[in-house]
Amino acid sequence: MGKGRGVDGLGVLAKTLLVVTAFGCASESQPEVVEGVQGFVLDDQGGAVAGAFVTAQLVDGTLSHTVVSDETGRYLIPLSDPEVYELRAKREAGSAYGAGTLLEFNADGVAVEGDVVVSGARADWHTAPARAVLSRLPSGQDKRKLILDCTSCHQFDQIVVGAEDRLKTEDEWRTWAIQMIDPNPNMSPSRDAAETASWLTSHLPPEPGSTTRPELVWPSLPVSADAPRAVVTEYEIPVPEDLPHDVKVDVDGRVLVTGQLTGLMYLLDPSTGEIAMEEVPTEFANPRAIDIDDAGNWYIALGATESIARKDRATGEWDIRFVDMHPHSIQLAPDGAIWYNGHFTRDPERIGRIAFDEEEPRPIVVPSDPMPDGGITMQYGLRLGPDGTVWTTQLMGGRLVRYDPPTGDFRLYDLPTEASGPRRPDVGADGRVWIPEYANNRLAVFDPETETFHEYEMPVPDMLPYVVRVDRTRDLVWIGTSAADALIRFDPSTERFDVFPLPMKGAIIRHLDIDESSGDVWGSYGAYPSRGRNRIVRLRLY
Repeated sequence: MGKGRGVDGLGVLAKTLLVVTAFGCASESQPEVVEGVQGFVLDDQGGAVAGAFVTAQLVDGTLSHTVVSDETGRYLIPLSDPEVYELRAKREAGSAYGAGTLLEFNADGVAVEGDVVVSGARADWHTAPARAVLSRLPSGQDKRKLILDCTSCHQFDQIVVGAEDRLKTEDEWRTWAIQMIDPNPNMSPSRDAAETASWLTSHLPPEPGSTTRPELVWPSLPVSADAPRAVVTEYEIPVPEDLPHDVKVDVDGRVLVTGQLTGLMYLLDPSTGEIAMEEVPTEFANPRAIDIDDAGNWYIALGATESIARKDRATGEWDIRFVDMHPHSIQLAPDGAIWYNGHFTRDPERIGRIAFDEEEPRPIVVPSDPMPDGGITMQYGLRLGPDGTVWTTQLMGGRLVRYDPPTGDFRLYDLPTEASGPRRPDVGADGRVWIPEYANNRLAVFDPETETFHEYEMPVPDMLPYVVRVDRTRDLVWIGTSAADALIRFDPSTERFDVFPLPMKGAIIRHLDIDESSGDVWGSYGAYPSRGRNRIVRLRLY
């Protein structure tokens, strides 16, 4: 193997070799044999670099596989297919990749050895994660309310706080706030542009005449013990400007993704990386949430047209039903009906039920108290419990809503912290409701038997947990984040968080799906505007 070179004297060398090695043990007598490219990530002094990204990018395709190095600097990418990959490495999601080396696999799984050298420098202001910018704001209710009002659709990062080569002035913040406030149904009516500008300037003060941005200090993501066993596979969306939103594993193992900005449905074949596209047959479709029944029929929330669409797998025919509200989250019930909630409904707020063998949808009024400033509490996530209970969250209202379909009874529960921002929850096999407190940086769990909440602080500040999905087969809770460029796993039995870093900066995860048969976790990067090319992403543990 050739000698690696450092970059600016701070190089990181990834020594690579195709091996068949014992990388973890299935038992003491029979080690688990994993085939792939293995090596070490080292600095120019020969020290181990933990938590570095090592990526094998398919040269003649649009997919890549990424792993992180463990505490000893070792990594393994389980590859053996007859393709040509470029191997590259970098320190953090926001860092630049160094020069690559080609790995040429033949049918016998033999690769050319090579070195990968990347800069050892940490990400700077331009490439730091969004949590680094948020960390400059003081914790408390003012910050939580700002997160709810001003980061509901995009990240609060360098693009937002910067103006050319400096921080925004108070006048520039005021102009920005006015543009955000009017018109914006997500915004609290009490949000004042001048007060917002003054508060932000007091904590992000531009230096007079300065042409540089302040130095950012932020904690590195912890490398969990299982993180080096996680392979993150990324598939590029065919239409770069689209916003992939919801994701669902289809009955044949393919993965369905909604294209919110184009009206396209993307259907990914994970075995080949090929992505087929189909347009929803209605103008301004705005597909958002999806579900799939056991027969493979698709159900899609079409926000802009206030409709629910159904595509019949056998015939290919579409049936689109008007539901008279902007459907945001949907889920199939065991009886085949679709439950949904109205994202911007007010006076009154509503959820709804529709069965495609019936004539009309059935809207249901949610008995919600108005916000003190007259704003909408905003229905957000919706999930069904094992007993058929419908659970929804109120993002701005900070409440969990419980609806019992047989009796028509509602119960509303205030989360423990005001302006906590509950987003997309999920329900475990035991009926407990897991809730990401987006603005409060906590994971909450609600016990319907005792009607009590318990909260867990996220393992890193300012991660902005966005969505929760429960792997009911393994009793694990997965969390997608908005500001951490990471997926998080929580084990209720041990009350332990594990952090799995993602290799792209700006990796907002709006939806997740779990392949219960394999435990694979599926999502997509949904930054808007995109901080990089949005992708479909799978996390698989080997």
